[in-house]
Amino acid sequence: MALGDIYPMDQLRQFARWLFALPDAGIPSGPVDPLEGIDQLLVRNDRRLVSALLVFLLGPLFWFLGLDLAVFANDWPRLRERLLVRGISILVPVAALLVVRTAQSRKAYSRAVLAVAISVPVLHLSTNLLRPQGSMLPLRSPLMFLVIMYGALPNSYCRQIVPALVYTAGLIAERALWFTSNARGDLSMDVTVLLFVNAVGVFMVYRRVTLEREIGIRFRAEQRSVLAARQAIADLRALRGIIPICSHCGQVRSEVGDWQQLEQYLAEHTEADFSHGVCPDCIREHYSGSGRPER
Repeated sequence: MALGDIYPMDQLRQFARWLFALPDAGIPSGPVDPLEGIDQLLVRNDRRLVSALLVFLLGPLFWFLGLDLAVFANDWPRLRERLLVRGISILVPVAALLVVRTAQSRKAYSRAVLAVAISVPVLHLSTNLLRPQGSMLPLRSPLMFLVIMYGALPNSYCRQIVPALVYTAGLIAERALWFTSNARGDLSMDVTVLLFVNAVGVFMVYRRVTLEREIGIRFRAEQRSVLAARQAIADLRALRGIIPICSHCGQVRSEVGDWQQLEQYLAEHTEADFSHGVCPDCIREHYSGSGRPER
């Protein structure tokens, strides 16, 4: 029996689009409307990145769950403790995925990603304390979490670097007070590596935020230019059509049906200004007794 017989492929594709924040099939993937807000574009791309990260993060968590079931199969108290920790570790990314996927505005997305950036490191630091005191603490997982926090959880500058710095401080405290190593100078080396990674991460976040700010300024300038061009084209089209004008008094009928002076109509539909005077023919016709007109 084929997979499509059990799960309709259209539903699977729709679920995949929802899971990874992909555009719908009916929406073209080409250039977007230049009048669409820059914040919405950034939120859409950031949601896609964070959603993919949380989905792929569930893979190792389920693998660790299966490993615990195999290793502690004959030790129920320890297995119960590990299952509680693994269950929380799986629920946090799932809940974070739902919150991030439902965030539509920049503010809601920022709060959701901040919650992810806080909950995941806190959970990892709490899990470390389940290890026996005096054991070794490898830097593989902490460095992976720091890379994720700096590179795959885009947020505002402070909201992105502060959780990573607090997480680093917690790692250093745990490394100094709870874990030990047989290698001399290992603590100073770990602190140096963590500080170096954080320095690179802070610089990367600063460059990304600066670049997004510059893109936003240029985007809004282009947006204003597009609006001005569209308004000019609309004005030209309004004057190129058939203009109903009275054959006796010269008034023009507007779009709403009222009659206006020709000068008022042109002033509202163009950027032209008018100065009134009397032509020589009208002077001779209407003011023939007032003297010779000035030339």
